[in-house]
Amino acid sequence: MNKADTSIELLLTNLQAVLPDRILPQGALRIAGDKIAGFGLATPDQTPVTVDFAGDIVIPGLIDLHVHGCGGSDTMDASATALENMATALLQQGTTAFLATTMTASPSRLQAVLSLGKIFHPTDWHAELLGFHMEGPCISPDFHGAQNVSELSEVPVPVNEWVKILTLAPELSAARAYIEMAKNAGIILSAGHSGASYEQMQIAIKEGVHYMTHAFNAMPGIHHRAPGMLSAALLDRRVTIELIADGIHVHPAVLEMALRLKGAERVILVSDGTRAVGMPDGEYELGGQQVRLHQGKMTLPDGTIAGSAKPLLAGVRFITEVVGRPLHEAVRMATLNPARLLGIDDCSGSLKPGAFATFLRLSPELELKEVWVRGHCRYSA
Repeated sequence: MNKADTSIELLLTNLQAVLPDRILPQGALRIAGDKIAGFGLATPDQTPVTVDFAGDIVIPGLIDLHVHGCGGSDTMDASATALENMATALLQQGTTAFLATTMTASPSRLQAVLSLGKIFHPTDWHAELLGFHMEGPCISPDFHGAQNVSELSEVPVPVNEWVKILTLAPELSAARAYIEMAKNAGIILSAGHSGASYEQMQIAIKEGVHYMTHAFNAMPGIHHRAPGMLSAALLDRRVTIELIADGIHVHPAVLEMALRLKGAERVILVSDGTRAVGMPDGEYELGGQQVRLHQGKMTLPDGTIAGSAKPLLAGVRFITEVVGRPLHEAVRMATLNPARLLGIDDCSGSLKPGAFATFLRLSPELELKEVWVRGHCRYSA
């Protein structure tokens, strides 16, 4: 008997555990301290506290690699208080770890945001800040989407160790400097807000651009004589793509097409959430621009889609209930896949023994009931 087995503190019974490749029905999950100790019942010499999960579903805590805001706060508010509010709201939506995502802005504003990584210290009552996803400012003015076109710049903005993903338009001349800077700093390079051709994207992939920001959005569609960057990314196994499954950004048929081409292992679900997530209809601010939330859809005054008002868990539900994919695939795309991309899958992103006991308790209808962080229930819906 190993050490973990003799220190069982909690035994969660009568649950459905969602693993990366299947669902374990009528299971039991053993927790020792802040870690998952294993599956199955305790041995006769153990006396753990037992909790009956009444047939509910258990999935790893969701990891959102592209989220601008939540609960009325936004990354670009550039304050520790806003980041704390955002992290609190994200946890209560089922997202237990995230990359705070920036918008295109002045170098000084971006530096102020990135400096928050050093001073923000979340507790178990917050979603964990894993770093920043820097979306721009080296993006195409022709495909700026909801980014403020007046703030676009080809002048490299210095980054720090908290930047984990950098989105850029690889066809721009300034992209070369960003690519070299990111590669030297170990930052994941992502193509997005771009009009790159098929050939330009192939070159970018060879240079290390192995990720795609919100595929199908803020980029050209697929044309049979001009396949473009999307075709290059969909066909190359080295590239992992983001998908926003909120029912607004991408049609279910296109989501299914992408999943058939890439496979569940090369897709990461993201929310692209804004400060309007969890908030009522009304007017909000995004990247210095006025946006409107109406009946679940965020738009600029000209009608351009401007991020999402739905949390990542809604995307997991959409993939299963509307697209028709198995639950374990949908969960994998929002847990294990992002954890692997960031290199933290040894302790996060799955329910494997030795990982942190950070997970969600869902009803059979996939509604959030509880959020557990490192062995403790931190939120009850």
